[in-house]
Amino acid sequence: MNYSIKIAGLFLFGMAITSCLKDDINLDPDKSTNMVEFKNPSSFISPSGSTYSLYTQAFDLAEENEYPITVSYSGAHVAPEDIRVTIGLDTAAITQYNTEQETHFDLITPDLYTFPAEVVIPKGQRTAVVPIKVKSSKFDFSKAYVLPISIRSVSTGTVSGNFGTILLSLNAKNKYDGNYTVTATAPMVDKTNELLSGYYPLNSDLHTTGANSVVMYCITYLEGLEGHPIKSKNAETGAITDSYYGSFAPVFTMDATGKVISVTNFYGQPAGNGRSARLDPTGVNKFTVNADGSKTLEVKYVMQQAGPTDRTFFSEKWTFLAPR
Repeated sequence: MNYSIKIAGLFLFGMAITSCLKDDINLDPDKSTNMVEFKNPSSFISPSGSTYSLYTQAFDLAEENEYPITVSYSGAHVAPEDIRVTIGLDTAAITQYNTEQETHFDLITPDLYTFPAEVVIPKGQRTAVVPIKVKSSKFDFSKAYVLPISIRSVSTGTVSGNFGTILLSLNAKNKYDGNYTVTATAPMVDKTNELLSGYYPLNSDLHTTGANSVVMYCITYLEGLEGHPIKSKNAETGAITDSYYGSFAPVFTMDATGKVISVTNFYGQPAGNGRSARLDPTGVNKFTVNADGSKTLEVKYVMQQAGPTDRTFFSEKWTFLAPR
């Protein structure tokens, strides 16, 4: 009976795997059919179960950025002849992804990119490069651009049902964008709750929101989310736990010299819970970008509650670690 259960379990497991994929699986390499598909081009961010795979790539602001992606003749064999691969767009894929995932990605406009209509996988080879060019300096920062690139036809082989169309989320980065260590230059003070204290040091990104603005995108505790972690002390036991302020993430805006001219709340001024942000003018409030690539932000800002009433005071130094 135990053997029967094990065999049945393996059968169901195998069925589950094959049902998750659009492409047929043949375990005999000599009898398998090669698939023409896109290889993973960059960071994969779509959740499990998505019909289409979504990848993200961020670019420095420039007139033109190179973004080569690869088309692959995947399987046991090399290309038996030159394979012409026709490339185009599948705009319906964005609509379907937005519906499935409740997202709001925008189709990138034709003036912001170029790619060839056809590439060739040479005979005896397995891959060809699709040279995409992106004009990030012209991006509208209020848009969440996606390029829904698709293999429309091939002269030999079969287009993959899984990776024949992929979605490329294309983002621009200003000079302040990057990964930082955040330390306190003075203790965080919450005037309404003395049991809340600062959570430092933090590993946090700054993500571009405009030509001269960035939002806190914290890795520590929040694992990549617009927000600000804090520490919370239990009044009875004294135990300290990790927490964060809901619907609050600072957006820093600089002028041409790097002076911080405003701090606002990413979730709204105010957000639905009444929270907003303001710059504390007593701080250094300066973003310094040096010739050697090092960057520091020294800033003081305040989280406000409905009213607005000043609630929490932050004094921070952000030290650049690496591009994100």
